[in-house]
Amino acid sequence: MTLDYLQFYKLREDPFGITPDPDFFYPSRWHMEALQSMEYLIRKGEGFMLLTGSPGTGKTTLIRTFLKNFGKEISPIVIYQSTLSPNEFLKFLAFLICKEKLENLERKETDKITIIKVLTDEFIQRRQLGIKNLIIIDESQDLPEETLIEIKHLSNIETEKEKLLHFILLAQPYFEEMLLKPAFAQLNQRISLKVSLESFDKEEVENYIKFRLQRIGEVPINFDKGAIKLIHKASKGIPRLINLICSRALMIGYMESSYTIKKSYVKTAIKHLKIE
Repeated sequence: MTLDYLQFYKLREDPFGITPDPDFFYPSRWHMEALQSMEYLIRKGEGFMLLTGSPGTGKTTLIRTFLKNFGKEISPIVIYQSTLSPNEFLKFLAFLICKEKLENLERKETDKITIIKVLTDEFIQRRQLGIKNLIIIDESQDLPEETLIEIKHLSNIETEKEKLLHFILLAQPYFEEMLLKPAFAQLNQRISLKVSLESFDKEEVENYIKFRLQRIGEVPINFDKGAIKLIHKASKGIPRLINLICSRALMIGYMESSYTIKKSYVKTAIKHLKIE
């Protein structure tokens, strides 16, 4: 069925896949602002950037696009497991970037001081090689309070001329309210760059759909105005939901042998996906 569906529309792949793919990065004004802020973070040596957005707004795709564009200049460490205690966080960080050095210390007591010393030495060595250290933490709103404070302390690692660590915190919007707590005052003050990914309006939804189709090449697919209007309403302008609805609507269009995706196809897709 899937192969027939792709052949019918002359597609080499599904233009509305939900896997974060830099090849399908859509340059909305918010996403471009975020990319520019990330570049500024690295170029100007800022310590922290906060990127917020509701689930499905494209934070992961954005990060992968950034790493693809600037990979040679930075040494990125991406942490997806955010529910870690301070000690677990430090050990996991050390495991990711200097596993061999830690293995040499296996028979010794690898206490916090030792781990931080190993990390600091590694950060300095990388910087001397001309590579900037970037730590990206996904789902930062799930970080325990004590771990957030530990991250603030880690950001103090620096030379006489520059900071050795740069952080990008990815989080859901309510994380900004969490940072207003007195315990996080110093951390919040250090976040010099804050960008929020907003959902798309109707015009942007239409442009987004056209963009995804164009990335595949010349294809005989057209979404009518009623279909786009309904996609915008049902998805609330969230890219991941737009993709899910469009992909299912294309499948229905294939079963109807139609290159035009109609409002009725989208309505059926939304019903099947149980999107309210």
